[in-house]
Amino acid sequence: MTKWVCTVCGYVYEGEAAPAECPVCHVGADKFKKVEGDLTLAAEHEYGVYAKTVKNNPEISDEDKKYIFDQLKANFDGECSEVGMYLCMARIAHREGYPEV
Repeated sequence: MTKWVCTVCGYVYEGEAAPAECPVCHVGADKFKKVEGDLTLAAEHEYGVYAKTVKNNPEISDEDKKYIFDQLKANFDGECSEVGMYLCMARIAHREGYPEV
């Protein structure tokens, strides 16, 4: 079987030819691309992207570097506090008789 990927939404179809229409976003067969080789992720979780792309980039001003770093730190702090909040809500739900939450 050949794999076909919708270039609009990423839907993967397996068949001899591309489908007439994407079942997800409803574009035509012309928007499907035949997959050659293995499928790979568009993005991976990677540590240190700031240091590789922003920190030593001479095209980015120091002010912009500081802003980008501050925004990344704020996002990280927010995600960390959300985890604690979700754990707290799950404990309360379990205590009140909703263990499936």
